[in-house]
Amino acid sequence: MSKNSDRRRSLGAAALLAAGSAALIGQAHAQYTGPSAQPAAGAGAIAVPTATPHATTVEQALAAPDDATAVIEGFIVNKLKHEHYTFRDAAGKTIEIDLDDKYLPPGQVINDKTRVRITGEVDRHRFRPNDIDVKRIEILR
Repeated sequence: MSKNSDRRRSLGAAALLAAGSAALIGQAHAQYTGPSAQPAAGAGAIAVPTATPHATTVEQALAAPDDATAVIEGFIVNKLKHEHYTFRDAAGKTIEIDLDDKYLPPGQVINDKTRVRITGEVDRHRFRPNDIDVKRIEILR
């Protein structure tokens, strides 16, 4: 075989490879389904809203990851120190809560007999149990 014939085959193979690569790249762009993309109608994809998991009991809050939302009903049973209290749920489990004075309802008396709903974020700690950083408190009747 001649040198020209080998060169033509090499160029032909390179052209074929380039064309195949371009086709694959074109397909990749046509398949984009990133954060702002909506599935095509009739594509069989159903958009399902995702719910943020949250703790509804003290036991769940004690096992929850850092920054998980906690919405728990129960009682503030004692004050540990300034803005730190022990909270008990209906199951009798307790957890420390960090409740800033600014979140306490003005003019309302809260004691160990007052049923409340706390909403906040779980703070996970390495060497001590989780606690809850309370962002909202409601008095329940």
